[in-house]
Amino acid sequence: MKYTFKEMLDDAKRAGLTSDKVMMRSAESMSELLCLVKEEHPELYWKFMREQHGIMYGNHYNEAFAMFDVGMMRYIDRDGKKCEGAHWTAEQIEASTRMMGFPAGTTKWDKYVAFNAFYSDLCTVYNDEQIIKGAHKFYFEDQDWGDTTKIWDYVYCKNAMV
Repeated sequence: MKYTFKEMLDDAKRAGLTSDKVMMRSAESMSELLCLVKEEHPELYWKFMREQHGIMYGNHYNEAFAMFDVGMMRYIDRDGKKCEGAHWTAEQIEASTRMMGFPAGTTKWDKYVAFNAFYSDLCTVYNDEQIIKGAHKFYFEDQDWGDTTKIWDYVYCKNAMV
């Protein structure tokens, strides 16, 4: 029998059975199943989670996903030391960028990921001020990108290659 989860949801919706309570119970059940997927196939799990987060949050970061992505960053700093994770806190980035303009919808966590990603890639070449200016230009002022989610798209593509 070919019957997909989406077909089941569509049938339930047509029958008027998809209340918030029912959908939350379904999501809880799906979450339990995903715990098994996470154990056996972590790359598949995180691909699914990233897709779902993008759908729910419009390709913008919240704190949890920002911490996850920044926590995965690995780089060599100016002194040749191996580093991982954030160089700057979200508060430091907010203070450093308060006079800069950002596209509507940009979250604090979009900035947290973008500025730390740019730092991790270019800290051996540029100083902090250049990194802040460069990250802002690259992620938030790219006229040909077409929307305001370049950092989400950039990290999405990076993770697809791993």
